[in-house]
Amino acid sequence: MNTYRLRPFYTLLWTLLAIAGMACDTTVKTDEAEIGAAANFLSPVNPDQTFQIDTSRSTVTWIGAKVTGRHNGLIPIREGTITLHNGELRGGKTVFDMANVRSEDKAIDQAGNLKLTTQLRSDDFFAVEQHPTASFVITTIVPFDSTERQEMPAPAGHAKRMRVKDPNYRITGNLTIKDITKSISFPARIEQEDSVLRAKANFNIDRTHWKLNYGSDKSLGNRTIYPAVNIGLDIVAHRQ
Repeated sequence: MNTYRLRPFYTLLWTLLAIAGMACDTTVKTDEAEIGAAANFLSPVNPDQTFQIDTSRSTVTWIGAKVTGRHNGLIPIREGTITLHNGELRGGKTVFDMANVRSEDKAIDQAGNLKLTTQLRSDDFFAVEQHPTASFVITTIVPFDSTERQEMPAPAGHAKRMRVKDPNYRITGNLTIKDITKSISFPARIEQEDSVLRAKANFNIDRTHWKLNYGSDKSLGNRTIYPAVNIGLDIVAHRQ
């Protein structure tokens, strides 16, 4: 087949898809995580309190957007801890079970969810056979400065429910996916009551920083998927 003759067709098709995407932006409107080079961190040598993440009660959700809609699902937590020193949040680590990442989209049928789950676990995205886990290691936790949070237009649809209300901390840490480590920073709401600690956050990350590309970064299929992926955290941890 003469691919040269087909090039104008592909260009036209991509242009039409891009126009459609701009006309109907399906990405989640929420806080954008700051992404940078992996950061160094200083953690207390002997934290005086350790909270173990309750994997049965904690959830990590994802929402991926494409020009024709959205898909969503879960990333299971394998294990994790959050540490305190002198009563202050100081660090923590979470390991994600990428081998069991899955689609749980109620808008599609079981076969559709199975197909999407298979794609997510394949080399097109998380390559779980080679990289069965991912991790997030906290490098700094500081009080949240509300003046730095950008104002958003009046929310519509999911936007109001997605953005965490009244964050009190900014969490920065190293996120490792497929052996690629980047620092991310995002606002969170963290509360402690007796022996239970709860943390909530919602933010978008650009998947291309971890080379999560469908087919290739220049393929037509990849261009129909927005780079922004929404991550929702609802963490429950118990003091050890």
